[in-house]
Amino acid sequence: MLDLSRVVGTDRKLKASGLVNRATISNLGAQGGALAAVSVASLMVARAGGPTVLGEYALLRVLPWLFGVVFSCGLPTASAFFLAGDHRKDRSLRPTLGLMTIAGSAFGSLAWLACAELFESVFFKQMPVRLVALMAVVVITQLVTVTAKGCCQGNSDITGANLIIVAEELWFVVTYPLVLVAVGNRGVTTVVIALIFSGALAALTGIWRLARHGFFGDWGPPAVALAKRVAAYGARGQLGNMLWLTNLRFDFVLLGALAGPAVLGIYAVASKFAELMRLAPTAINYVLYPRFARLGSEEATIEGRRLLPQATALTLLMTPFVAIVAYVGPALLYGSAFRGAVAPAEIIIFGLSIEGAAAVSSAYLLGVGRPGLNSLGMGVGATITVTLDLILIPKYGALGGAITSAITYAATTVTLTYMAYRVARAAHPSQFRSALSSSGGVRLDTAMRRTVDALVAFFVLLVAAPVLILTAFAVKVTSRGPAFYKQIRVGRSGHSFTMLKFRSMVQDAENVGPLITERSDPRVTKVGALLRASKLDELPQFFNILKGDMTLIGPRPEVPLFLQWYDSEELGILRVRPGLTGPGQILYTEVQASDRKGSADPEQDYVEFELHPKLGVDLEYLGRRGFRVDIGVLLQTLTLVFRGAATEMRQKRRTHSSVRAASPSSCRCPSCTWRGPSERNANAAPWWDGEQVGAE
Repeated sequence: MLDLSRVVGTDRKLKASGLVNRATISNLGAQGGALAAVSVASLMVARAGGPTVLGEYALLRVLPWLFGVVFSCGLPTASAFFLAGDHRKDRSLRPTLGLMTIAGSAFGSLAWLACAELFESVFFKQMPVRLVALMAVVVITQLVTVTAKGCCQGNSDITGANLIIVAEELWFVVTYPLVLVAVGNRGVTTVVIALIFSGALAALTGIWRLARHGFFGDWGPPAVALAKRVAAYGARGQLGNMLWLTNLRFDFVLLGALAGPAVLGIYAVASKFAELMRLAPTAINYVLYPRFARLGSEEATIEGRRLLPQATALTLLMTPFVAIVAYVGPALLYGSAFRGAVAPAEIIIFGLSIEGAAAVSSAYLLGVGRPGLNSLGMGVGATITVTLDLILIPKYGALGGAITSAITYAATTVTLTYMAYRVARAAHPSQFRSALSSSGGVRLDTAMRRTVDALVAFFVLLVAAPVLILTAFAVKVTSRGPAFYKQIRVGRSGHSFTMLKFRSMVQDAENVGPLITERSDPRVTKVGALLRASKLDELPQFFNILKGDMTLIGPRPEVPLFLQWYDSEELGILRVRPGLTGPGQILYTEVQASDRKGSADPEQDYVEFELHPKLGVDLEYLGRRGFRVDIGVLLQTLTLVFRGAATEMRQKRRTHSSVRAASPSSCRCPSCTWRGPSERNANAAPWWDGEQVGAE
């Protein structure tokens, strides 16, 4: 637990160092309340105006915000950083931020007026130009509102920031019905009037909250030099916000221009449900960003490394539940006309399943003063977004936009996580070397490794679910006993766990033979031989990886019986999680596939000839394990799997050919036995019941 006594602000009750704390939970509630308000607003607009007006409403919410933030040089992002960091006691900071807000509002609104005719011809073809121009007022109110949120965030007034988050969406829910009553249902005109009034009320809410907490008191003179520093940081960070907005909304813009407001309305509903996945990551990022700025680089690195796997696991766990909501929600809430929103929503949710890692990584980069790298990470996603949207949306419409979004979210998360790792390692290498220096030359497990393990295991289990089901069925119906085999193995720190495999041997095989399986072990079943050759019997161990008992690449978990033959150096292997595959396992498999004859005592043979060479290879690997080494082990494993499967199939064909040539009536494969009742040996056993001869 870190000492957060350095954290100052008006909202001390909400401070905490963990991922799940009162600050995060309260912000999550605010984000949920805002999303609920947006959903209610979208529902009201959809019911009153249909998909076309709903699509125009979606664009009118985004574009004015974009203009205000761009022409203020990223002021909302910069204000939180400077108010939380070393400049928070500078009396010139707050008046400088105030003047920059006024200047940004002026430039943004003028730019909007200059672009009004262009917007009318491209996006708002059914709106008069004067109505588009009137939205310049919303540019001003949006900038004031988001800057007020940033100032509350930087001042540790999370309650105030949460209040503004909810208010800016809730005010529209209040004003839109009132405008409908006052002027009637005039389509998008009613929406514009409601946006203007609700925006003004949201801006006043932000100003009131800042005034209540003394933001406008004890001001010094504005400082030009400070304004330049704020603008420089904001511009670097704003590039990331722009690219992030491109990731989020370029598909909206392109759909509106190419497919029309009706398709855009369907996609807007899909996005609303998919954004349920963003609630927790947004809250995490919102709270962590100023916290990292206050902690300083070294403590922020410690905190970030600890929180990254937790945040990733959280969004992974959220995925199936949000997917269920998105499956039943569009038609239930919006009507049958919006059934087409289900498929795009599910695709986007899948891409957001690891968004927790992006939330922590982005907050770390911003908090340690590297907004440019955060922008670069967003740039990767923006490049993918623009490229794929231009390719997919013209042909597939909303579905193409959803595919692009899913790929973009996943790629951006990976990029941001890698960049945060490189920054942390370059700034504080001792935090990454300490594990090696204190572990006798063994590179210990890291939070990054655990995160990758969880992500890969989750996606493998998701994609391979049909294979798991079919394999379990094949094992169950071709031999007596359960589909899965459970065995106690030794994991990290000597703790035992239950390792899962598909059963490849006869039931209770450990009670009728040695613990070591030789190449021609008669206990191996027909299906089991193929599973062993292809390594599909190991597939259930991805559940062990997801749980945290194992890692993807590392020494294989040992049977407790053989630990008594480990020497003191070899026991160092127990400092890390056991792996699904590893160099020692590759060596052991190759030894078993060799021509060395079996022993009368396989267990003693294993201890004398195979155990220590295998452990030596594993120890050598643990001294240099890393990304490149692991990729090499993975490629070796894949080569071994394909080679083993091919060898097994060739051997089966040779065995079948020799048996059939010697005695056709004794061959029990399906092609030979299925000759009709009169030609088949009535006393022959089923073809899968014979003894298995094959290599592991």
